[in-house]
Amino acid sequence: MYLLLVIIVWILFAYKFVDWSKVKLQYPTILFFIVVNMTYNMIYYQHTLWAFRGVTIDWLNHTIINLAFTFFICPVALTIYLQRFPHHRRIKYAYIAIWVMFFSILEYLFAHKGMFVYDNGWNGWHNVWFNLVLFIILTIHYRKPVIAIALSILVSCIFFLVFPVPISSLK
Repeated sequence: MYLLLVIIVWILFAYKFVDWSKVKLQYPTILFFIVVNMTYNMIYYQHTLWAFRGVTIDWLNHTIINLAFTFFICPVALTIYLQRFPHHRRIKYAYIAIWVMFFSILEYLFAHKGMFVYDNGWNGWHNVWFNLVLFIILTIHYRKPVIAIALSILVSCIFFLVFPVPISSLK
């Protein structure tokens, strides 16, 4: 039931904060996020670093929750984030920091309740730097997609070196 509550909250956020006439501007960055997230989930399927856990209904597993996260919650959040991105340099850094803290705190709260679990060397502190890198790359992608894709490839290589996937789990 908490997933339904979270979706309702994000529907309210979308209603209040999204300018639907401008969504097409954020659409490429949202698709970029979806591709990156689904690629992680495919590669790390048998060797997860983090996973959602349904605690209310048996069939509510990581896959179902992640699909809601990937195709609904994050697109709404990213649309709000990108549409309200400030123009002043000093404010940009604070704005990114606020969103990184917001997502990191949400993940911490879900982990504290057992609805978000870590494994294979990942922990809550990794979420902070991961969210920072994610928001920076998404911000770059919004303005300069080719640079963001190149940076993503570099960051992904480093990520895979630090958190390798055993060959046996790639079968």
